[in-house]
Amino acid sequence: MKQRLITLMMLLSLTVTMLAQTLNYPTERVNGYLVYRYQVEKSVGLYRISKIFNVNQDDIIAWNPQLRERGPQEDEILRIPVAGAPREMDGENLDSIIALLPHYRLDVIMPFHVGNDAPNAQEERLIEFYRGIIMALYETPQKDSLYIDLYVHNSKTDTVAVAALLRDSSLYGTHGIIGPFYPEQIELLSPWIKENRIPTILPVTNNASRLGDNPYLMQYNSTPEQERKAVVEYLLSADQKLNCVFIEDSTMDAETHAMRDAILENGLSCTSIASHAVLHDSLVYALRTGAENIVFFPTSRFQRNRAYVAKIEALHPTHKMALYGVFSWLKEQINVPLIYTSTFVTEQEADLTAYDEAWDKYFNIRHAVIYPRYDLLGYDVTRKLIGMLIGKRYHGAQSDIDFEPYAEGGAMINSHIEVLRTE
Repeated sequence: MKQRLITLMMLLSLTVTMLAQTLNYPTERVNGYLVYRYQVEKSVGLYRISKIFNVNQDDIIAWNPQLRERGPQEDEILRIPVAGAPREMDGENLDSIIALLPHYRLDVIMPFHVGNDAPNAQEERLIEFYRGIIMALYETPQKDSLYIDLYVHNSKTDTVAVAALLRDSSLYGTHGIIGPFYPEQIELLSPWIKENRIPTILPVTNNASRLGDNPYLMQYNSTPEQERKAVVEYLLSADQKLNCVFIEDSTMDAETHAMRDAILENGLSCTSIASHAVLHDSLVYALRTGAENIVFFPTSRFQRNRAYVAKIEALHPTHKMALYGVFSWLKEQINVPLIYTSTFVTEQEADLTAYDEAWDKYFNIRHAVIYPRYDLLGYDVTRKLIGMLIGKRYHGAQSDIDFEPYAEGGAMINSHIEVLRTE
């Protein structure tokens, strides 16, 4: 499946009259852009102005370069871009407007649900992801003054469709790629990407060993090594005494072994206890008073650890404890604080007001309500790729993405990892 989406036309189909009328400030057109003329009020700073007009501080500074060196001055006249307003050129038609914008082409290679049956849960998430891509492109003309030509390819789940893209030269002329989603497809496409130097973001894979020596491949998901480093740094920065307790058995996986070794190498207090001793109510002997006890499990599979969690919950009222787990455990009923790593910021830190308003206007449907959201993943990945093409730093709606070399001369991996804790 391939279709050509004209982002600017979608944008121009929405009116911005209500946006200009919502705030009672005069507006003007500057080089085709709609901006407010705002006279700075007493004791109002840049942060407050950004909230009043629902635009980020970097965009305000871009229109008012003097603010790079100082804060807004009382009674100073500032130009503030109108959020969501497209560029319009008086007396010119759409083709003339498009001709003024730099042109870029992006290609999306991902599996799409095609058929008469309703999509399953995984397919629904992919649909949400794709809608997030559309939202990013919808915003691109007014945020970056770009024209984006989007080509979409249904990769399915095997290598046949990807091989056809190479055989038919279907990717010729692209400036960036999002996808593919499967390791075998990535390996097939990687030589072409490297030869043509096409920045490619892989949004769902997490096996860095499959990426090889291709610096143009950028994996969104972090590696276990990066997560261990982030956890150790988090523990070392604690303002209280900690005691790391490892529940061990014959099924203890390699990642848990590596975590224990990393903790020991950094001089953190560490205790081990056999799993059968925990089940026989002996966990208390591994705990230390006057410290918070961080419990690590043999495996990240919650069903295997459920019995241990019950024993920990029974001790938690009288002992200071927390569990080290994974993000998916948040859906379980756990009555002990949970520490986990994530590439996403917390829902409370994500400012999604403007995004959600734009979503409602464009799609006229509800987005996914489970956080983190796949539409925001698609949005952030796309905005990041566009930012890389034009040399612009991007701060994500749901995640800040910082790509760093995984190995010298090798692929790039997202190094922005949050260590989060429930209470």
